[in-house]
Order: sequence, then structure tokens, then C-alpha cells
Amino acid sequence: MKKFKANTDIGQNFLVDTRILNKIVAAAEIISEDVILEIGAGKGVLTRRLLGTPVRHLHSVEIDRRLAPFLSPLEEDERLTISWGDVLKMDLAEILRPLPVKIVANLPYHITTPVIWKVLEELAPRGIQKMILMVQKEAADRLVWGKPGKNRSPLGVTLLRMGSVEKLFDVPPNAFNPPPRVDSTVIAVSLDNSLGLAVNPLWRELLRRSFSQRRKTLFNNLKSWEVLSPAQWECFLRDLGLRDRIRAEELSGENWEDFRTGLEKVKGGF
Repeated sequence: MKKFKANTDIGQNFLVDTRILNKIVAAAEIISEDVILEIGAGKGVLTRRLLGTPVRHLHSVEIDRRLAPFLSPLEEDERLTISWGDVLKMDLAEILRPLPVKIVANLPYHITTPVIWKVLEELAPRGIQKMILMVQKEAADRLVWGKPGKNRSPLGVTLLRMGSVEKLFDVPPNAFNPPPRVDSTVIAVSLDNSLGLAVNPLWRELLRRSFSQRRKTLFNNLKSWEVLSPAQWECFLRDLGLRDRIRAEELSGENWEDFRTGLEKVKGGF
């Protein structure tokens, strides 16, 4: 087989460390009823290990058709379906049949956030329960961070309200070929609450506006949002017990839940 030249522009840093691969598969806790989605199959190293479990069905998505010589032979296992294309442009709920309940993926780091949002929008309401994801360490720190602070992000807040995010272990650059220039972390995402939250337009707009200018106060970011007048926003935030100068990154998970339920009452529903 002709030597394959990785395209690092699309995140082709292939995981080659056997110990790390085995730890990822073990973390997924795959049972015979599980349907799994793998995003970024690469050369199929993780794919093979997933097929070595009792998995009921494995969907593998890969954008680079140059990898067909590595992946196509694996389809001899009738439990595997390979979908070629850009995961961000796919209608996942339509393409992936049977629907997955877990995701195991070494995500291309430049699309980590949009991929997770897409999963929350399209698959969380349809049964995704768990994700074992390899992401850039810096991204993991933002997603796992459970306390108010500068690491807060709209995606992190949403995951906090929909379930939980746990850091499992770090992965050094030398576990990949070619090695990336950053450290990596494997995280576990569990989804068990408010599974339609990510597709709610009012919730998404609330987060977008709240975090739009981080150095501004929450009130200054929200006061131009016409769902309430500036005076109403001032009263609304005061009723939630939020001080005048508070910023979005300083809100706790409970604050965001109070925010959500308060707007439900004011506007008639999320």
C-alpha cells in the first residue's frame, strides 16, 4: 500500500499508542445493545478495536476518501457502516440508522466545538447517552470546568445543564503520528437531563448574548435583547439575586437554571 501522507490541516494526527486506544475503548463500557458512532475513523485503528467489542453496530464517519484502502476492508464485518463526508454537513439523525447511543471519537481539534454542538442538537434528543472524546487539552479544561470563571463557555454551560463532563486522562503528543503540537485529553460526557435544550432557540440566544462581550456585565449584554425592556432586565436579574456588575462567566449552574426557568415564566416557555 502506498505510504499515506497525513493532512494535518484537517486534523489528521493518527492515534497509535495501543495503551491509549485500549483505555478509550474500556471507558466506553460497550455492551451488546450499543450502537456506536465514531467520528474521524482515520486508518481504522480505533475502528478495529471497537469492532472487537460486543457492539451491536458501529457507524464510522470519515471525510478523506484517500483512507478507503484502510477502512473499506473492515466493512466485511456487517456490524460496520462507513459514511464518507464532512460530519458537519451530514443529517446525522437521517443517515445513522440504527441511531447511536454512544460516541467514541478522536475529534479533529479545529472542529471540536461545532461537532459537539451538532451532536447535542441532532442526536441528544434521539438517544445519545454517552460520549468518550479525545479533544485538545485546552478545550477539555473549558468543558470540564464546573465552577464559575474565565473557562466558562456557552457549550460548557449547556453540557452542565444536560448532564456532566469528566476528565479521564491526558494524552501526550508522542501518542500520535504525526504528533500534534498540543497536549490532548480524553473526556467522558454523560447526557441525562434536558435533552432538547441545545435546540431551543431562546436558550441559545440567551447564551450567545450573555457571552457576546465577556468584559461587559451580563446586564449590558442583555439589555438590547427585546424579549424584555432594559428596565425589565434590570428587575429580572435583581429578582434572581444577581448583582449589578456580574458577568456571564461568573454564573453558577444553578444560576443558569434559575435564568432558564425565570424566562420560561416570563415568555411562556423554552
